Amino acid sequence: MRVFLTGGTGLVGSHVAERVRAEGHEVVALVRPGSDARHLRELGCRLAPGDVRDAGGELVTAMSGCTHVVHAAALVYSRGSWGEIEAVNVGGTRAVVRSAAEAGIRVAVHISSVAVYGEARAGVDDATPEEELLPVSSNYGRSKQQAEGAARLEATAAGLRLTVLRPASVYGERDRLMTPRIARLSRWPVTPILGSGYNTIPAVYAGNVADAVWRALVAGRGGATWDVALDHPLTQRMLVEGIARGMGRRPRVVAVPAPTVRAAAAMLGWLGVRTPGASDLPLGRVVALALADNPYRSQRIRDELGWSPPHKHEDALPRAGAWLAREGQRGRRSI
Repeated sequence: MRVFLTGGTGLVGSHVAERVRAEGHEVVALVRPGSDARHLRELGCRLAPGDVRDAGGELVTAMSGCTHVVHAAALVYSRGSWGEIEAVNVGGTRAVVRSAAEAGIRVAVHISSVAVYGEARAGVDDATPEEELLPVSSNYGRSKQQAEGAARLEATAAGLRLTVLRPASVYGERDRLMTPRIARLSRWPVTPILGSGYNTIPAVYAGNVADAVWRALVAGRGGATWDVALDHPLTQRMLVEGIARGMGRRPRVVAVPAPTVRAAAAMLGWLGVRTPGASDLPLGRVVALALADNPYRSQRIRDELGWSPPHKHEDALPRAGAWLAREGQRGRRSI
């Protein structure tokens, strides 16, 4: 197997590269100029300079000789305009799948997101209809909806076997979004927890998402869409305390009552305050996901693909925290 990988310098992509290389197979990673590709080099991946917004056929050339493709590149809750996000998340997906077909690749895995479902509600699974129209402000969710559609159209037209995976929030080593924010909270004199903190939240470990990707590559099925949003039950308290433990910290956790959280979110939303670091992620959605149990069952991938997430949060959370601490000590950019 020779896997062409986009997003290899990111969180999910880097773990996919690790898994594929650990299985003894080749990885050709698309890398934008200026990206930090040290980890990919250390894994022995071959680097292919380029961009998913390919307009001149460079992607087809870079994919030459590859047998599979994993498309993990995306702008995640970016502050960019809709045009910028659409160009990467939708146009880039279309270009990658189309180029894969032109290069003779017949198996592809596209990394989407549970953001396509819109507002969180209980009992979501892969058969749950997506929201017909997400709010205009939800650039990321809309872009992932449209990217899925573009990928399926290109794959169907070319006879390419496409699998779509929908993770929830992802944490792990090389995370530059969620893990650093949790780490900053753990440095406060008091770390707030929304609600009791004992409910399960929709967050998964990147290594478990990579395991699902690997199984999808091996299966080589077409037309499958699976949620990868519940690997093992994870609570807010586990998340905060596990990452802090990896950083050598013991945070003082204080629960903020759910009614207070909802009232504060409503007031901030009325004032036009957006989610820090994810301006198109509504505060109401953050609060709903934080206070309720993880609504994404992720059972079908277990039943149909035999997904059995190998990494426990008790081990993975401290690893993510320890990685972040090492990055800080080395003076590297961690977010």
